[in-house]
Amino acid sequence: MPKTLVSTNGNTHNSMCDNTVFNPVDTAMTPLELAAARHKINVDVLVTSAFLRSLPQLGEVVLATMPQSIISILASAAGASVTYLANKTLLEQHGLSYFEASKTAGVESVCFDATSTILEISPKVQAGFEGLGQRSQHLTITTPDTFLSSRVNVSWLALPRLSLSILEVTEFTIEQHRPLLSGVVTKESIESMVAWCKYNNYCGVTNSLASLESEDEDTYCWLVPNPDILHSVEVLVGKYAGPVSTKLPMDMLAQQAWPVLTETNDKLAHQTLDYLLHRRRWYYLDKLLNMGLYPIETDGVNFWRWLGSDGVRLFLPLRASGHYTLSFNVFSVAEGLEKATLRCFVNGRLKATQIVSAGATVNIPYFAETDGSLAELLIVTEQKIQVADKTLSISISDLTVNWEEMPL
Repeated sequence: MPKTLVSTNGNTHNSMCDNTVFNPVDTAMTPLELAAARHKINVDVLVTSAFLRSLPQLGEVVLATMPQSIISILASAAGASVTYLANKTLLEQHGLSYFEASKTAGVESVCFDATSTILEISPKVQAGFEGLGQRSQHLTITTPDTFLSSRVNVSWLALPRLSLSILEVTEFTIEQHRPLLSGVVTKESIESMVAWCKYNNYCGVTNSLASLESEDEDTYCWLVPNPDILHSVEVLVGKYAGPVSTKLPMDMLAQQAWPVLTETNDKLAHQTLDYLLHRRRWYYLDKLLNMGLYPIETDGVNFWRWLGSDGVRLFLPLRASGHYTLSFNVFSVAEGLEKATLRCFVNGRLKATQIVSAGATVNIPYFAETDGSLAELLIVTEQKIQVADKTLSISISDLTVNWEEMPL
């Protein structure tokens, strides 16, 4: 059968009736399609920003993510009170060192599950980090309804996964607050999740705002408490906007397609535009969740942190699949060392070896294969020197994660 094609002006034509060549990359896309084609994280930024702007009386958001993640920074910029849930997998993997690092970064010693229990984190040596001699700590595994029973205004609950079992123990919270819910839904759970949405008067959509019913694989989804909120988000991100040129620069695209999200005079719009234009996430060193850095130091202008004797382990959420560059500056090298040899591992794989001196920049290319992945960055040095009671090598500053947009 002949194919019916749609030209950029919206008119249709039959592929057998003329010789028109249709190339969607060279012609036009909708604004949201173009944002996703450049890098999928753009969609995360836009859709998250739109939901935060559309929620009435924004109150507390409860996030199962790292402090300083993109969604937590956007939530804070919108004026929400952010509560961080612990990462059970990383706690079991790294033990007390990670428990203390999470606590220092402001993470609750709590995570959600359908069944409540207490997980004991016992002292042990983990990956070269000292743990012996510390007291055991406890992670509280509880239901959302139990943890949130006294909360006044819960606006958004972001979990690693959404399932019927976890929603069943969130019934009171849903009845009292009607929060926005988000998380990964497995392909096996899509049908039951759609039925749950219909029964509870929620709208289930994917991260690209397509109906959840249309999916046939694991996907990040949003369960929206009423259609007015969803319609507001669709308008703000330009879901139904006409096509734009793929050659349009991001600043012009933002002005044309997302003026409310990027030009409103408030912190949320400023942060949204900053992410879209500069394509990077800065990390504040004083609030950085890490294992192995000495406390922050400053001369009044610059800020830096020294690597500990066993290096440092950083946990960088990447949110969307795609190409990234993990970067940091070497602020200084310990007195007595002219240079140092760095080895950088991402998720256990050696990604960079570099001889550095003060002022050097280390760039580590990384490809995230899946959405919602975590880059666990381990930085170690071959040369060290004892200075007073510390074993020093290098200090770092200006930690960033840059996302590399695809050329169109």
